[in-house]
Amino acid sequence: MPDSLALKPIPESHGMFIRFTDALGYDTQQAIEKILPDPASQTAPHAAKVLKQARQRLVLKIKAEGLPSGKAVAKLFPLRNPISRLRYKKYALKEFTNYQEATARKICVPKVYAYLEKRHFGFVAGSGLIIEWLEGQRDLLDIASNSEQGYAQAAQLGIPALVAMYDAGAMHIDARDENIFLPAQDPNSGYCVIDWQYASFHKPRSEWMLEHLAAHYIRKAPKDQCAALLDGWLVKLHKQARHHINFKSFSDRVAALLTARQSVRARLQLRPAR
Repeated sequence: MPDSLALKPIPESHGMFIRFTDALGYDTQQAIEKILPDPASQTAPHAAKVLKQARQRLVLKIKAEGLPSGKAVAKLFPLRNPISRLRYKKYALKEFTNYQEATARKICVPKVYAYLEKRHFGFVAGSGLIIEWLEGQRDLLDIASNSEQGYAQAAQLGIPALVAMYDAGAMHIDARDENIFLPAQDPNSGYCVIDWQYASFHKPRSEWMLEHLAAHYIRKAPKDQCAALLDGWLVKLHKQARHHINFKSFSDRVAALLTARQSVRARLQLRPAR
């Protein structure tokens, strides 16, 4: 493990280790250590609110004194089987490094305060991240689904985030409406992209990246909105991104990717549709 990811044990925590980022002062680190959830546990601790739950993943809203909002997100990966424990680096640790790389490429993402892991007999039984709570922001799905202008029109608010990733060479594998957050009071004033467990990084404006980002966004939108997105929304995306190919070719590529339904690996590697 690189020196920048060196972990320190948490006293009296029964195998818990942590790596704080530079965003936190000593007093705040001490306060957070006292309320850290167990990343190997599959149940939420008392007073934590479950935001999402799936097999080997638990996302919580927790109290975090010393942070600006007094809250934080704990994204935990309780690893239930031996294979997952041997491959623990693909979970929270991978997301931790992806967040760092996205930040280095000037993509607006939440602050990641800490990476933690729980070890049992030398194996990592669970890992997790403590992430900034985006106070006063709403995800684009919520905004678009409740917009008087209609979903496809409101979805244009997410275009700057997709263009920024394209310009930076950051291939977020799930860049969809649920993972793009906007200020609730003024959605036009910025964006923040969450959920970076699966991502790949390429040279800026890499071939086929914008097509992959567009196709995935459309595929994950409400089914009754896909046709509208393929029309006006895609035109706006192409124009704002200043794509080097004409719109007809770009549109055909996106349509081909929607039909191909490529694997995660293929999308990470920006493979063309066949």
